[in-house]
Amino acid sequence: MDNILRSKKVKILLAFTSLLLLVNSIQDSYAKYVSSASANGNFTIAEWTFKVNDQDILNESDFSSTIIPVIDANPNIKEGVIAPTSKGYFDVIVDHSRVGVSYKQDITLSYGEDSITDMVFTGYTLNGGEVTDIGETNTVSVVHNLSDESTIDVYRFYVEWIDGTGETMNNQEDTEASANGTTSVKIDLHFIQQAN
Repeated sequence: MDNILRSKKVKILLAFTSLLLLVNSIQDSYAKYVSSASANGNFTIAEWTFKVNDQDILNESDFSSTIIPVIDANPNIKEGVIAPTSKGYFDVIVDHSRVGVSYKQDITLSYGEDSITDMVFTGYTLNGGEVTDIGETNTVSVVHNLSDESTIDVYRFYVEWIDGTGETMNNQEDTEASANGTTSVKIDLHFIQQAN
């Protein structure tokens, strides 16, 4: 009986060893067809580069030197200067050709520290269109969609030194204002991405 048990144990041991060899052989066989891979995905970031009057405002946000006032000719006022009753304009040219998203743009006009209170903003044009009232807030808000064909917008802002109806300065104050020699306006631009 011991021989039979021993013989069965040997057979079971041989069967188990054969099974292990078979499984190992199958694994090696399948291992030849196993592969792996990895990659890095690169995403292109949308551009956000604005030029105002040909100046990159991301590198230099103060574009004061690019604002050139143009005063309408008047036979009673020296050329190139502003005085009571003078009218004129200045341009703000926004180049958004290198912007890769839709955005909202606000242009707000206000008076500089040395400004004449009787100099008022009378309106604006966009790309040579009709003159539009700028309103009491002196803000122009425009949404630019990515699909817009125009990538350069020319805003022309009109100013006038009012004299008479609606003026806040009297003749004496007009005279005193000339002693300073300059007046100024402040222009603030804000660009905000439109997410949806």
